[in-house]
Formats: sequence, structure tokens, C-alpha cells
Amino acid sequence: MSSKKIIIVGSGFSSLSASCYLASKGFDVTILEKNKTVGGRARQLKRDGFVFDIGPTFYWMPDVFERFFNDFNTSTKDYYNLNKLNPAYQIYFGKKDSISISDNFEDIKTTFEGIEKGSANKLQKFIDKAQRNYNIAIKDLVYKPGVHVFEIINSKTILKLYEFILTIKKQVTGYVKNKKLQKILEFPVLFLGAKPSNTPSFYNFMNYADFKLGTWHPEGGMYEVVKAMTSLSKVLA
Repeated sequence: MSSKKIIIVGSGFSSLSASCYLASKGFDVTILEKNKTVGGRARQLKRDGFVFDIGPTFYWMPDVFERFFNDFNTSTKDYYNLNKLNPAYQIYFGKKDSISISDNFEDIKTTFEGIEKGSANKLQKFIDKAQRNYNIAIKDLVYKPGVHVFEIINSKTILKLYEFILTIKKQVTGYVKNKKLQKILEFPVLFLGAKPSNTPSFYNFMNYADFKLGTWHPEGGMYEVVKAMTSLSKVLA
């Protein structure tokens, strides 16, 4: 009996990952893409001898990428090399007015303390809370199939009810008073396509990914991840 055919529209990260899991289960998968190259919003532009990533620029949560490849008995190292950036990035508030974010959390605490006395200890408490939320989000929520509301509402998240009511913006002001430091702590949730003013404070787990797991970059650009997932999907087909 022939395998069932699956057609996926679009070739972004989610489509490529879905194709890998489906192919590994024996499905005959076809991906349809309107553009000339795969990658969706993570496509690559080549022009006049230059190469540009036109989508994602930050490689965060390396553990999530690693787990994906591990699911198929392989590793990110089999496809691309990662470099941890130091500084991770630099935030500009105006002309000649910027703050550099180190790849080391203790150095970040020193930076905060130099701007606002007492903020290093408060940042530690903030990130400790963010780490607990990260463990819940990644271990207990992200990998659920998404078929029932009680995958989200469980014994762990119900205890976090207040953090789903309080916003990131409001939570941050309870830890630091300096406006620039507040902006730094509000920055990571922008990658969720949301505003700090209307994002639940539970999502501060993005700050843990930022300050503790670090900012990485694949040699050759973010498109190397697309190429890796494409290669894997072909092997599994």
C-alpha cells in the first residue's frame, strides 16, 4: 500500500520541520513554494556579489534547534557551525548613545549596576523567574500537539495566572527604574511580534534565552539553517 500524500504550502521553518516529521512517519510529502528558493521569510538575497539574509538575524534558543535535529539522530554540527556573538548585540538610543550587551550574564549584571545602583541583584531575580518560565514553556508547552486547551492550562501554568495578566512592560518597571534598562528588558518580546505593553509577563522567558543562552550566528548566515533543514527533509523523503 502506497504512503499517504501530504502537500504543504510554503517552505518556511515550520513547513520544513513539518515535512521532516511527516516524512519520518512514512508520508509522501510535497512542499509548494511560490518563490524561486525555499525558506519563506528566511530566504536569502544574492545581488552584485553580496549575500543577504532577508529575514531572521538572531539565532536564539539553540537548544530548540538542537532538539529538532536530534529527533532525526543528527545534530546541528552535522550541517553548520555556530558562533556565539560577543557582544551579543548593541542597543542604540540615539546618536553616540548605546549600550552593549555581553555574551556573559555576570558582565550584563555589571553593566546594569553601572547604570542603576542595585539593579544587578534585581536583574538576577528577574532572570531566575524567567528561567523557571522558560522551563515550563519549552518543556511543558511548546512540544504539545495543540489539540486541547488543557495542554496550556495545567498544574504549572495555573500557578502562573498572575503572570498572564501582568504585562512585560509593567513587570519590568518593578525591577528597574532606568528607562534604558527597561527598554533592554522589553526588547526580546519584539521577536514574538508583540508589544511589551500587551504581552503577558510570562513571556519573560525570552529574556532568559537572551541573557543566559546567548545570541548565536551560523557561519554563512541564517540561510544555512534553511539549507540544513532542506537537506534533512530530502534525506527523509
